[in-house]
Amino acid sequence: MVLPGVNAVTGEGLADFADTHLRSQERLMSRFNPNSPVSELNRCGANEAFAPPPALWKILWQCREHWQRTRGAFDITQWPLNRLWREHLERGEPPSDDAINETRARTGMERMRFDASSRTIKFEAAGQGIDLGGFGKGYALEQLAVCFRERGVARAFFSFGESSVTVIGSHPHGPTWPVGIANMFHPETSVHSFSLRDASLSTSGTAPFNQTGGPQTFGHIINPRDGRPIAGYRTMSVTVPNAADAEVLSTALLVTAEADRAEILKTYPNVSAIEFVYESRGNDFAPRIQWRYET
Repeated sequence: MVLPGVNAVTGEGLADFADTHLRSQERLMSRFNPNSPVSELNRCGANEAFAPPPALWKILWQCREHWQRTRGAFDITQWPLNRLWREHLERGEPPSDDAINETRARTGMERMRFDASSRTIKFEAAGQGIDLGGFGKGYALEQLAVCFRERGVARAFFSFGESSVTVIGSHPHGPTWPVGIANMFHPETSVHSFSLRDASLSTSGTAPFNQTGGPQTFGHIINPRDGRPIAGYRTMSVTVPNAADAEVLSTALLVTAEADRAEILKTYPNVSAIEFVYESRGNDFAPRIQWRYET
């Protein structure tokens, strides 16, 4: 977090506020916390009504709307498929077609029933579950930016591990914040740069390395249409005014065929996006622009 022109005392107060705010968002949305309402929902059986707290209802309703706007490309119910692939590949083999098809029967937001009158949610089948990882970071960033603006912050830069960035206002030495997209295989260099002002950036991709530095066993982004990880080394970077929208689109566009992406983006104004494919070149991989979009 960078706060130009903010004195130390005010900055410390804002940092404390940000820490408290983000931890509360994590407690609300994390499936890793067994006491979170998301974990409670994931423990529900088939047709068992669950009444989420108002803040989570709002988030889940937004996710449903994004699912509709992206024609199913954004889907928070893919966690059972992610788990299936991870468990099988840790044993050194991909899951069978039958296992994939059986698991797909427990995914899809069409199998989450929303009752707007009672504000309750039901899973259609046992074993369903959600993961807000492809939405939560952007939502938390967006809410944080709103709170900082309400506190009079005119310029700020927020980064969640470089894959999710939000800026308030202009750079102190120019009209925009220049933000680079790192080379997947040489992160000390950038392959593209965006100029942000009151905007957000999200990058999703099929990383070649896992968190421990070893080779990735499979792409962690599952295509909801076939239940399989997307292939190759690819990244999709999206800028848009709203951070939650950026998070949604960077994943949704990556699993959508190029010919269908423009239709999705008609419902998201002021979008810039670029996709890179990394191709083998001897002992290295070189980035190539596969697709780009500008409104």
